[in-house]
Order: sequence, then structure tokens, then C-alpha cells
Amino acid sequence: MKKALLILVVSLLSQMGFSQDKYVANYLDQGLYFSYGFHSAVPTSSVLFPNWRKQKEGVVHQTLLSEWYSPKLGGHFDLSYNFGKVRPFIVGGSYNWQALVRHKQEYVRELQISGLNVPDVRYYLLRTARLHNYQVYLEYGFADLGKFKFFARADVGLGHYRMVNKVTYKIETLDTLGKGPKEKLNDFVLTGGLGLGARWQLTHKLSMRFMAGYQFQTTNNFVRRDYVTSAYATLNDNNFYPEKEDFRIENTFVESGRGFQTKNEYLYFQIGFVQRLDGTGWQKFAAEKPVLYLYPEDTLEVNVSLALTDHKISHAYPAYGEGWNVVAAPNGDIIDLANNRKYYCLFWETEGRKIADNLDRGYVVSGTEVRAFLEEKLEFLGLNYKEANEFLIYWLPKLEVNPYNAIYFAYDEYEAISELNISPAPETLIRIMMLYEPLNAPIDLKPQDLQQAPERKGFTAVEWGGMEGDFFVKPKG
Repeated sequence: MKKALLILVVSLLSQMGFSQDKYVANYLDQGLYFSYGFHSAVPTSSVLFPNWRKQKEGVVHQTLLSEWYSPKLGGHFDLSYNFGKVRPFIVGGSYNWQALVRHKQEYVRELQISGLNVPDVRYYLLRTARLHNYQVYLEYGFADLGKFKFFARADVGLGHYRMVNKVTYKIETLDTLGKGPKEKLNDFVLTGGLGLGARWQLTHKLSMRFMAGYQFQTTNNFVRRDYVTSAYATLNDNNFYPEKEDFRIENTFVESGRGFQTKNEYLYFQIGFVQRLDGTGWQKFAAEKPVLYLYPEDTLEVNVSLALTDHKISHAYPAYGEGWNVVAAPNGDIIDLANNRKYYCLFWETEGRKIADNLDRGYVVSGTEVRAFLEEKLEFLGLNYKEANEFLIYWLPKLEVNPYNAIYFAYDEYEAISELNISPAPETLIRIMMLYEPLNAPIDLKPQDLQQAPERKGFTAVEWGGMEGDFFVKPKG
């Protein structure tokens, strides 16, 4: 397993050339993620919660490296979902493991049965003790420092101590292989943990993660290291060829057994990668905040519906049902006939596939200049002051915090996934869907040829919305 993990990491690093793509923003999109890498832990004396660690009769308290004093390399796998848009807020499940003890002892024995010399039997006792952890956790990104994003993590779960002693043997002259007895011991504890870490975004889909944490456990009855390492194997002269029952696993501490309890704490370290699961259809892109304004010349009953392709409605207000049946007034007021409530717009959001990729046209705008840029472009695209005000109130907080933003206004791409049906049909229809991508450094884009909005005549309908994602071509290297 360690060799497989090492090969995987070396392969990933060789593909990335140990360099971060400077055009990638250091953030995690909302979505599903898979984490994997190395894990190692050592027992420690009480560092956290000292009152909880007070001496108690019959309980052995671990001290730094006193017990499983040869920390070994294990691994971890996490599956999580990021709910945060600005700061990562991650909920997930984690599995990690580590070998505490692994000893293999070899024995050679010539059996003596009725004066006959039986070929040498070479037999082995493999002794292993492992700690497995199954946890659920919360993770929150709290600070940025250049390329690194720092996070805090808290987890609770179940720890599983497992010891296995097993005997195998072979008679080389006869090419004989066999298995002897196997004994198992298991114990389970409740665990809690706190951790701090840093994430380094390497590509839009992959980041490297470093984390250190502290795990504390409830009392367990698991055997200590000296008990595990004291085991040895014997072979009795009961059969011409050895059989399973001829082997015994002995332990010098067998009389005392497991007559004490242990309370452990661990300082652990992890290094690995976080991979977004979008290549297998997990990723969903949200068309955020599409809102629709209706301005008929006279008060009018209107039906509005959406024909979506590879997208579905995730939120709507008022309730969408099979569409909206409303009464619209010239001043923009809307009354939903389903509940007789008044609204100033219709709102919905959808999620589904990315609507554009490898765009080489658009605009690169710094966070400090995006306000003036949008005011100019929105007026050109046909929004009045009230509509542009609503647009800016929603999108400025998302765009101004980025060093740079690549921006593209989608026309045909948006129509392909979201067809707007309004009956009776408006004489003037304005639809604005802004695609944007946060960047750490500017990229070269050809200016987009924007279509100036038509003059508002007769019944007018106006829609605007936006979508965040990795839409643009970026230089390699």
C-alpha cells in the first residue's frame, strides 16, 4: 500500500512539475472532493485537555513515544463537500490508518517422528498491530497568506485497534506452503480531534494539503507493545508433516492478559492531495441569481416558463411549479396568481453542466476596477439604473475580492441550456448571463464583441444572472 501511494504521489508531482499554475486562484469551488495521501501519528503526553487526562487507578496514560515508539507511515482518504463560496466550509468523512507494530520472526525446525528425519520446516510468525480511524469532520478556511490558504478542522469518530498474529510455513524441498493458526484482538474507542493545515492550489481541480492535528481517545483495553512483541510460535512433533493444529502462538504475558486499560492521545501529520470530482460528472455549475423583470405597456396576465437542457432548477421564488402565472403591471410590479402576493421580479437558480469552456475572448478586470467596468458594460447591455444597481449589489462582493477576474457575457451558450418562454411574447427581450473566473494573475484574452441592447419598445422583459467557473484558456507552464 505504501509503495502504491508513493508511486501515485510521484506521478502527480511529475505531471505538475512541482510548480503552481500562477493563473489559478487559490480557492475551492463548491462541490465534491476526494483527498488522499500519507498519514503518520505518534502518542504524546497530555497537551490538550489536561483535566481529562488526570491519573486514574487502573489506567495507563501514554507519554511521548513511550508505547508505539516507532511511528510508521500510513495513509488517509477523505470524501467531502465544500458548501462555502468565499471561504471553504467543508463537511466530510475520513478514513486513516497506521501500522503500530509489524514484526516477522522466522523459525527453522527439523521434526523428529519415530526416528525419522523429516525435511526442515521453515515457519514464520507475523505480528501486526494497526490503528484505523473512521471520522466525520468540519473544516473551515480562516486565513490567506500568499499562495497558501489556512484552515481549521474538528472531527469526531471511531478508532479501531486491531492486532493479528498469524503463522505461515513452507517445506522448501517439497515446495510445500501452508497456513497455521491466526489470532485476532480488536478494541474500539471514541475519538475527537482538532487540526490546523494549509492548502496550496495547484490547478483548478487539484490542490496540495498539509495538516497537523491532535487526536484524543476514550479508554481502551488494547494490548500494549510489549505484549504484542513478546509473542512467539512453536511447532509440536505431532504429524509427519505439520498441520495447522501443530502450531501454537505463545506469549510471555499471557497470564496477565489484558488486565489494564490505556488512554491515548496522538499527534498526527498528513500530507496529500485534494482532487475535485468533476471528471466523473460530480461537478455542478450554478447559474446564480437569474432574475426577470416584466414591463408590459398595460397590466397584463403573463405566463413564464423555462426549458432547461442539462440543468435543473435548484431555487425559485415565488415557487416555480410548472411555471409562473402572474399579472404584470407597467411599473414592474408582479402579482403571482398562485398566492396573490406581490413581487418586483421573478427569481430562480439552476445547476448543471458548465455552459462554456476554453474561452479565448472576454475581459480581464482587476478587483479594484470591476465596479467601473460593470457600470459601463451593463448600461451598454441594456440595464436601467435600478436593474444595474441590483446586479452590482449581488456581484460586486464576489468580484472585488479577487486580484483579477476574467469576464465573458454569454449569449448563445446561455440560450442553449436555458430557453426563456414568455406568453404573450415581449416585443423587447434583454438577457444578460455573466460568466466569470477569479484569477491571481492576468491572462491574454481577445476583446469580446458585445451586442448592444435593443431600444426598449412595447412589452419589455429583462433578465440578468451570472455563473462562476473555470471557463477560460490559460497558458501552460
